Order: sequence, then structure tokens, then C-alpha cells
Amino acid sequence: MSGAEQRDEVERDVSIGTFVTTGESYYANVFERSQKGTLSRMSLNIWGFLIPWIWSAWRGVWLMFWLALAIDVLALVCLMQVVKFSPLLAEAQLDPDANRTLIARYSGWISTYSWAAGLLFIGGRLWVGTMANRWYYGQYARWRINHAVPSGTIMNRLVIGLVIIAIVAPLTTY
Repeated sequence: MSGAEQRDEVERDVSIGTFVTTGESYYANVFERSQKGTLSRMSLNIWGFLIPWIWSAWRGVWLMFWLALAIDVLALVCLMQVVKFSPLLAEAQLDPDANRTLIARYSGWISTYSWAAGLLFIGGRLWVGTMANRWYYGQYARWRINHAVPSGTIMNRLVIGLVIIAIVAPLTTY
């Protein structure tokens, strides 16, 4: 028997409820599995997968916010390349004999950017969704030591996150 304190799962740390403010039962279970090292690598936070920037801004997990935004904007930039080259391909196909090289290039670029956009969007979201609970648990661990670390769900953070998205996304996708 180790010298560590043994406690029942029903005697969970009451600070989890103070930290998360909503979803206490879900996060108490996730945090406990994370502490025990039994949280599956494929454990997916559904909100961290579906709307990562909103969830992370609302919860104050800013590392996740910026990473999710960067991945989604990069995927959007790739998608915009598809939108840009598709009409050029259609125009080049009007005279295929004179535009063989352009048709091959545009087709290759459209294919490459389509795959990149899909992989970035789906793969990036899966990665962010599987990391969300780990990042949130890390934030909880830091909050237990320093209460200046963001905790709870605050609408002000969500508004700040949405303003950042409204400013950054259009500038980077143009």
C-alpha cells in the first residue's frame, strides 16, 4: 500500500465545481481519470470538437482558442484556394488544346488544396477535441495553485473571443 491518501470517488475535490461552474459531473469524472492516468487518448470533448473557439474562450483556455483558430483559418485558406482556382480551371477547359499545362496545374492545385483543407479541418478538430479536456485539466491544476488563472464560464471571455475571430479571420483569409 502506498502512502497516498485513499479516497472514495464520491469524495471528489469540491473545488472542481467552483472551477468549472457548469458541467461539474462531467469534468469531475474527466479530471479524476486524468489524475489517475486512465483518460483515454481518444477521449473527445464534443464541444471542443464542434465549436472549439467558442468553448475555449468561454472557459478561458486561450492556448486551445488560438490553436483551434489557427488550424481552422489555415483550413479555410486552403479552401479559398480551391474557390480561386476552380473558375480558372473552368475557363482553361474552354480551350483544352491550348491550355493543357494550365488544366493540369489547376486540377493538381485544386486536388491538393481540397485534401489539405479537409485534413486540416477534420484532423485539426479531432486533435483539438481530444486535447480539450487535457488542456482544461491543466488549467484546473494551475488554478488550484493560483486563483488568478481563468476559471468558470464567463460571457465576457466569449465576447472577447468572438471579437478576435471577427477581426483575425477575415484578414487572414482575404
